[in-house]
Amino acid sequence: MAATRPRALPPVMSCTNTKALLDHTTFPAWADALRAEATALSRAGFLVLLPGPLFDAAARAFAGTGIAWGAQDVWSDGAPPTGELPAEALAHAGCQAVMCGHHERRRRLGESDTDVAGKAAAAGQAMVPVVCVGEREEGPAGRAVTAVLDQAAPVLDALPADAPLVWLYEPAWTGGAGAPAPYPQIAEVAAALRERCAGRTGDTRVLYGGAVTPGVLTRPLEAGAALDGVGIGRAAHDPAQRAAVTAELLDLLASREQAAAPAPRKAPT
Repeated sequence: MAATRPRALPPVMSCTNTKALLDHTTFPAWADALRAEATALSRAGFLVLLPGPLFDAAARAFAGTGIAWGAQDVWSDGAPPTGELPAEALAHAGCQAVMCGHHERRRRLGESDTDVAGKAAAAGQAMVPVVCVGEREEGPAGRAVTAVLDQAAPVLDALPADAPLVWLYEPAWTGGAGAPAPYPQIAEVAAALRERCAGRTGDTRVLYGGAVTPGVLTRPLEAGAALDGVGIGRAAHDPAQRAAVTAELLDLLASREQAAAPAPRKAPT
């Protein structure tokens, strides 16, 4: 597959991995609800990561809305796979992004950091890789930073520096705990990823995922976290929570736009 030009990413982003929670009977109503919120969701850089059987429905539902969609995994081996989808097939189906290295696949299917790096490199030729990183067990922030940087290093070695890249920091333990990682820890991990990616020329975004509900973006930002957004799980299926998280993202976008705006010129005296 021929390499494409680097693609710009939204300044703030949110994504949701639907896992297998939706099927052909439940997806249409959910997609209708998203279309009704498309103006806000598109400004918030909303990305839906879906299983393959829903690709055609997503292409129809989200066409012209500004809501992006993509796949939950990709096959990276050059040999023709059985039962897997290579990057070429995903791109041809209309996927704009691919999730790589979700903690469930690392744990249940034994995906290694090298495997994840290969998938990110394959996805990055025509789509945006959304690379999941995070520690397995709850512990000190320093241990989380070490685990995340160890997972990130092979990806950065494999992915061209000018390719777009989204990091989704999602500690595996937060699902069972039912609560997000400590906000100062999120800030430390985000800062470490920023520093590690300082030499990249491609757009890079850092998101936090893991027990995300309203407030889980705002509070790490208040703790100094250099986040660009969040990954939303079950909250993406609750209209009130989805709207509240989206409002936080739009507040973040407005603050960044205000900070980037040129200062007004003083009138001559």
